[in-house]
Amino acid sequence: MGLIIPKARELAARFAASVEDGLLAIRPDLDPVALSRAVRSPRGVFAQLGRAVVLVVSEIHEHVAYWARQYFPDTAEDEHVLRHAGIWGIDQRTPVAAIGSVLLEGDPGFPIPVSTEFSSGDGVLYRTTEAAVIGPAGTVTVAAVAVEAGPEGNLEAGIRLTTVVAEPRIARASVDGPFVGGVGEWTMEELAAATLAHIRQRPHGGAAFDYPTWLASRFPVAAVNVVEDWIGRGSVGIVVMMRDADGSPRVPSAGEVEAMQDFLGAPGSQTGVRPVTARVVVVAGEIVELPLTVRVRPDTPLTRAAVKEAWKRFVATIGDAEDEENAGPIGARIEKSRIGEAISAAAGEYAHDLITPAATYTLARTEYPVAGEPVFGV
Repeated sequence: MGLIIPKARELAARFAASVEDGLLAIRPDLDPVALSRAVRSPRGVFAQLGRAVVLVVSEIHEHVAYWARQYFPDTAEDEHVLRHAGIWGIDQRTPVAAIGSVLLEGDPGFPIPVSTEFSSGDGVLYRTTEAAVIGPAGTVTVAAVAVEAGPEGNLEAGIRLTTVVAEPRIARASVDGPFVGGVGEWTMEELAAATLAHIRQRPHGGAAFDYPTWLASRFPVAAVNVVEDWIGRGSVGIVVMMRDADGSPRVPSAGEVEAMQDFLGAPGSQTGVRPVTARVVVVAGEIVELPLTVRVRPDTPLTRAAVKEAWKRFVATIGDAEDEENAGPIGARIEKSRIGEAISAAAGEYAHDLITPAATYTLARTEYPVAGEPVFGV
C-alpha cells in the first residue's frame, strides 16, 4: 500500500488528540472539557501551537511527496523530465521542416532556380529544393521545403502562394503536393515517454525494435512495421504510417519516404543510423478500412452508438503495448474473438452475432487498419 499524505485537518486532529492524551497522563485531575477547549478551540493556547506545528509538518509532507514524484520520468515535472532524459542520453527531437511541392503557372521556358522563395497567406516561407523550367503547357511542379522547421509549415494542397521576389513571368503559384512532416520538439510528455521506452527496451544497434525508435526521434510516425528479408536475405523493409496534426494516421508523402530513407541510410551508403551491413528500404504504408457487420440485441439507437464507439476504440488499440499478439497495427492479425469481446463491452449490449469478419482477419504487411462504418444486420 502506498503512502497516503495526510491532510492538514487530519494532522491537526492527531496533534490535538496526542496533546490531550499526554496531558491527561501527566495530570489525570484536569477537567477534560477545559482541556479540550484549550487544545481544540480556535482561541486555545495549545490550538495555536498546533496550527503552527501542523503547517510545518504539512509542508514537509508536500515537499517529500514532490521529490518522490521527481524520481520517476512519468511523474516528474518538466525540468526533471529533461534531467532524466539527459541521464539516459535521450536527446530532444530536432524540429523538422515540412516538405511538399509547388505548382507554378507562367511563361513556357522560364527557368525556376533552386531556393526560389514563396510565401503563404500567414507569412510562412517555402523554398524550392530543385531547379526547374516551366514546360510548354505553361506549368511545372517543383519540390520545396518550409524555410523554418516546425508544424507551422504544414500546408494543404491547393493553397495559393506568392513569390517573395516579384516575378511577372510566374502568373500563379499554389501548393501541389501538400506540405507535411513539419514537427517541433517533443512535448515533455513525449520526451518522458521516449525516456521510459529507452529504459524498458535498450537499443541493440539494429534490432527490429530500434527502427521505430530511430524514426520517432525525428519524424511524426504513427506506426512502423519492420519486415525482415523484404527484398532478399539481409534486407529490411520499414513500413511507415505518419501521424497528422489532429492525431489521425496518414500515408507518408514521397518526400517523407525519401527523407526517412536518407535518415536511416540509403542502400549501399555509409551514412545513416542503421547498421552499415543492413539493406534498409523505407516503404509507405496504406490505410485499410476494417469491415464490421453485426447483429446486436437489443437493437436500439443507443446500443448501436455504443457498439460503433467500442469498434473504433478496439481498432485504435490494435498493436498497442497491451496487445500480445501484434507488435504494431501494420500487418496485424485480428482474432474474431477479440472483436466479439470488444462489442460485448459496449454499454447496453446484451448479446450479438458477429457476421463480418467471419474468421481471423490478417492484414498485409503494409496495411494499417482503421475502423470502417459498422453495418448492423437484421
